[in-house]
Amino acid sequence: MSFKLRLSVLSMAICQSFFASAAVPANPAIEVITVTGDRFDRTPDQQLSIINTIEREEIARLNPKSVVDILETLPGVSVTRTGGAGQLASISMRGTNSGHVLVLVDGIRIGSATSSTVSFNTLSPENIERIEVVKGPRAAIWGSDAIGGVIQIFTRTLEGGEWFASAEHGSDAYMRASAGAGVSHGDGHTSISINREKSDGYDIKNDAEDDDDGYDRLGISIKGQQNFSQQWLVSWSGQLETGNYEYDNSEANEADYDNYLWNLAAQYKNDKLTSKLSVGQSRDFNENFRADDPSLGISVYETTREQINWSNRYGVSDDLTFIGGVDWSQESIAGDYAIDQRYLVGIYALARYQYGKLLLEGVIRYDDVENIDSETSYNASLAYQLNEQWRVTASAGSGFKAPSFNDLYWPGSGNADLVSETSENLDFTVNYTGDKLRGYLSVYQNKIDNLIQWAPTGEKDDDGFDIFLPDNIKDARITGVELSLNFSTWGIEHQLGYSYIDAIDGETDSQLVGRSEHEFDYSLSYTWSEIDVLVSYHYQGERNAGDYNYDGVVDYLDAYHQVDLSLGYKFSEAWQLRLKANNILDEDIISDRNYFSPGRQFFLSLSYQAF
Repeated sequence: MSFKLRLSVLSMAICQSFFASAAVPANPAIEVITVTGDRFDRTPDQQLSIINTIEREEIARLNPKSVVDILETLPGVSVTRTGGAGQLASISMRGTNSGHVLVLVDGIRIGSATSSTVSFNTLSPENIERIEVVKGPRAAIWGSDAIGGVIQIFTRTLEGGEWFASAEHGSDAYMRASAGAGVSHGDGHTSISINREKSDGYDIKNDAEDDDDGYDRLGISIKGQQNFSQQWLVSWSGQLETGNYEYDNSEANEADYDNYLWNLAAQYKNDKLTSKLSVGQSRDFNENFRADDPSLGISVYETTREQINWSNRYGVSDDLTFIGGVDWSQESIAGDYAIDQRYLVGIYALARYQYGKLLLEGVIRYDDVENIDSETSYNASLAYQLNEQWRVTASAGSGFKAPSFNDLYWPGSGNADLVSETSENLDFTVNYTGDKLRGYLSVYQNKIDNLIQWAPTGEKDDDGFDIFLPDNIKDARITGVELSLNFSTWGIEHQLGYSYIDAIDGETDSQLVGRSEHEFDYSLSYTWSEIDVLVSYHYQGERNAGDYNYDGVVDYLDAYHQVDLSLGYKFSEAWQLRLKANNILDEDIISDRNYFSPGRQFFLSLSYQAF
C-alpha cells in the first residue's frame, strides 16, 4: 500500500473516531490565555496555530524530574534521552531536527549557538509556571530556528502573600527541596523561587565504565511587575541554573554548567495600542572534564546572547488588528573560532481580520544574519467558524534556521559558505470546542531544504583520508497527522494524543534517523474528596537508528510502553503528600542506542502552599 493511500485511510479512521467522540459528555473547557502565537495575550479562539499549554497545576500532578518529561506528554513532540533526568536530552517537533525548535524562557532565547542545542537537563521543573508549545512554522513571528515550532517556558509567578515549600525523596538517592514567595510593592508584585535537587543516578551507558552517573542542580528564578498607571507597566524576570552532571565518555565524563538569563521590559497600553520594549541577555556555559584528572579532556562551550525586542499591536477596530516589531540580537561564543560573534536583525508585520465567521491572518518577516544570508519568511492562515463548536483552519508558511558556529567556523572543519536551512509548511486543522469535550485533528506537510550534513569534499588530507565538511546537501519531506482530545466520563478526566509521522530523507527515500512513525499518549485523572490520582501512558514506536553495526542493514530501536502513576493526598487546604511512580512496568526504555533508562522509580514529596 502506498504511503498516500495509507495516510488517507489513517486520516479517515481518525476523523471518524474524532467525530464520534464529539458526542461524548465531558467537563467544560477552561479558557486559557496564550502569548507565544503572536507575542500578545490571546485566547485560543483568536489564534490560528496549534498551541498546547501545560499549566502549573498539571505540572505539579505530573511531578516531572525534567522538562522533557512534561513535553513528551504532548502530541507531535518526541524526546531522545541519553540517560535519566540529569542527562542530555533533545526534542523533535513534528519530525523535524532538534535544532528546528526555538526555545524561549520568559521571552528570552536560550541554548547554544555553537551546537544549536538546548540544555533541557539544566532547567528546574519546580520553577516553571506554564509552558506553551506552538506547532508548525512560526519563523514569521520569531525568526530563526522555528521550523518545527516554538516552546516558551514561563517561570513561577506568585502574588503578594503567596508562598510555598516542598521536599522530596526517591529512587537513586534523589533529594529535592523547593521554596518560593511572592511580595507586594504598591500596585505590583515580585516572586522568587528556588529549587535544589541531587541524585546519585545510575550507570547510563553500556560501556566499560561501570559507575553511577549522578547530577546536582540549583535553580533560582525571580519575576515581577509594577504598574505605574493604567497605561504604563514595567516587568522583570531572571533565572540562574547552575550545577553538575556525570556521564560516560572516554575523553570527559563530568560537566559543570552555569546558565543565566535576565529580561527587563516596559509596556504602554491604551484602548487601541499596546507597545512593548524588552532588553535581555542569556548565557549558556558548559565545561566538560575528567573527574579523575580535571586536566584531561577539558572543553568549554559558552554562548552569550544579548537581545532587544520591540513589539506593537494596534487594534483598528474589533475586526482588524495589526502587529509588528523589530528584533535585534548579538550572539557571542568562546573558543578558537575564525568568527566568534554575529548580529541578527529581524522585522516582522502581521495583519488579522475578522469577517463574519471568517478569520484571516497574514505575517511576513525579513531577517538578516551577519556573514551568512538574509531570509524572508511568511505565514498565511484562514479559519472558518462552522458553528459554535466546529472550526476549520488552513495555513501555509515558511521558516529557516541559520547555520551554527560549529557548522560555519569549527577549527579545521567548518564551512563558511553554508546558507540557512529552509522549510515550506502546509497545515489543515479541524477544531472542536464543546461544553465537555475539546480537541483537534491536524494534517500537515513540511518540506525542508538545504539541510546541513557532513559530506566528502573530494580532497584528501596528508594521510590520504577523505576530507569531510558540512554542506547544504540534504532535504527532507515530513507528512503527519496529529490528534488531541480532552474529555471526561463519570468524573474521570481524559487526555489523548496521537501522532503519525512519515519523515523521509529526500536523497535515500528512507525514514529519517531517530523518528517514530507512531506515538500515543493517554492519561486519566480522578479527584475524590482529598485524593487525586493520575495515570499516564506513553507509547513510542520503533525508531530508525541508522546502520550502527555497519553491515549495510538499517537498525531499529524497539518500541516501548511507559506507564506512570501520581497519587496525591491533601491533609488540608495547604498541605499535600504525593507519591510518584515512574515506569511502573519496568520497561527497557531506550531512545538512544547504548543508553539505558533508569527503570522503575518511586518518589515521595510533601508540600505546603499558602494562598
